Amino acid sequence: MSFYTRYRNIRRAREIANVFIKHGLGYLIDHVGLFEYLPLKKRGKAVDSSKIPAPVRIRQVLEELGPTFIKLGQMLSTRKDIIPGDILRELEKLQDEVKPFSSQEARSIVSEELSSPVEEVFSNFSAEPIASASIGQVYKARLTTGEDVIVKVKRPNIERVVSEDLEILFDLAGFLEHRFEWARMYGLVDLVEEFSDSLKKEMDFAREGRNAERFKKNFESSVEVYIPEVFWKFTTSRVLTQEYLEGIKVSEVEALKEAHINTEKVARNLAGCYLKQIAKFGFFHADPHPGNIVILNDGRIGLLDFGMVGTLREEMKQMGTRLMVAVAKKDSDRISEVLLDMGIAQKKVNREELKNDIEHLMSKYYDVPFDEISIGEVMTEMLEMARKYQIKVPSELALLAKTFITLEGILATLAPEMSIIEMAEPYVKEVIRQTYSIKGITAGLYNSINKIKDYGWGLPRHSLKILEMIERGEIELVLKHEKLDRLISRLDIISNRLSFSIIVASLIMGSSLMADQSRRIFMKVPVAELGFVIAGFMGFWLLISIMRSGRF
Repeated sequence: MSFYTRYRNIRRAREIANVFIKHGLGYLIDHVGLFEYLPLKKRGKAVDSSKIPAPVRIRQVLEELGPTFIKLGQMLSTRKDIIPGDILRELEKLQDEVKPFSSQEARSIVSEELSSPVEEVFSNFSAEPIASASIGQVYKARLTTGEDVIVKVKRPNIERVVSEDLEILFDLAGFLEHRFEWARMYGLVDLVEEFSDSLKKEMDFAREGRNAERFKKNFESSVEVYIPEVFWKFTTSRVLTQEYLEGIKVSEVEALKEAHINTEKVARNLAGCYLKQIAKFGFFHADPHPGNIVILNDGRIGLLDFGMVGTLREEMKQMGTRLMVAVAKKDSDRISEVLLDMGIAQKKVNREELKNDIEHLMSKYYDVPFDEISIGEVMTEMLEMARKYQIKVPSELALLAKTFITLEGILATLAPEMSIIEMAEPYVKEVIRQTYSIKGITAGLYNSINKIKDYGWGLPRHSLKILEMIERGEIELVLKHEKLDRLISRLDIISNRLSFSIIVASLIMGSSLMADQSRRIFMKVPVAELGFVIAGFMGFWLLISIMRSGRF
């Protein structure tokens, strides 16, 4: 890292620290030990935060710090397995809306990326953006060939800003992992790596276009769902040109009814659309807020914005199915097994305790019909249970839970009586059928054999690495007995009492011998009698301590 880059990062880190101080969160900077590394000569003036809850101030800090931190907060708002509930609820309010950049700059970027003046590509290009977000903003336009389109333009210099912030986040995560056990437990460096990868993908508009193409292919035969076309001739990593969809936002229920669109049918089609994405394709639209779903004039569902998508491996789909079946049967043993299989425990998990907690959790569903259970709520509670027992679950599951919660909220406004879990039944059965079909079993065996083969090939290499580490003294053998400390403490008490008893016995014997042989005086008191008195007091004290311990 160059001197200039290091200087730039330190300057930005100080800006970040000042924003924390400004919002009354300087104690967090102090707690993690960063004041000594960031000598803030000009500290920002703190606001009166006495009446503002800490979670609200955290959200305000992220909003003020800009695009990278807004996106970080939005990503963390899906991680119920990591973030406490009060902070998480506030992070969910983060608005991905920032001040628009000038339309002149946007037109310059479009001209530069498409290697043509805007007027040669578009017969009409809106003077102002129709939407503005942290990564880019959207314009309505019309191609010279007559198609109505939206043009999404990336913010100028966004890559540089994000790159600087990510470097700081990586440095901070590494520092915290080095200093704190909790940071190592949650794997902060891995978390930042995951966030960095996700954000860079979201900033690549060409990749967003490829996501849209994949969805279009998946739903090409659907009569209920429509995916807008991507115009690749006018799309780059910084500019996305896509078909404009005219419709009504899915949340505008009254407008849908006025347009004579059956909202219950829309709800069923929308639920089916997402269940198919998850169970059949393992590739789902992970940002289903009302602004990204429009209902076309003919009642079809139009999906927009494919920057945030989730991918589920076949193994994860099967685990999700196992969880659904276990919840349906209210089988706490099976649920705890699935939860442990889904994630990686950061410490030894007391399975009996986990099972009891799950039984307590499931007790509220005992009188609830299965078709009235919320998938999103169950998944959220499982993630909170994972956080309690320090089980690190894949980020895809957290994203899936957030997707279900948002989706169920939309469905509740469209058709309050509809049950998505009832609609999920045929999809769950299909996953089970595929898993236990000849093809599914064969694929499972093939994957297992491949894993064994990979482990086998890697074993000599890993063994050599371990031997080299032992030779360099980088590995220490630590033996731990869970109840050893208690045993040592008990032995210590026993040895003390034994020593005490020997001293008392010695005093009694010595005093007896002196009483027979001499009449020595100490401070006008016969030494023999003094020895008996001391031995008596010590013996009485020893007897009391034994009786108080209850072990006699």
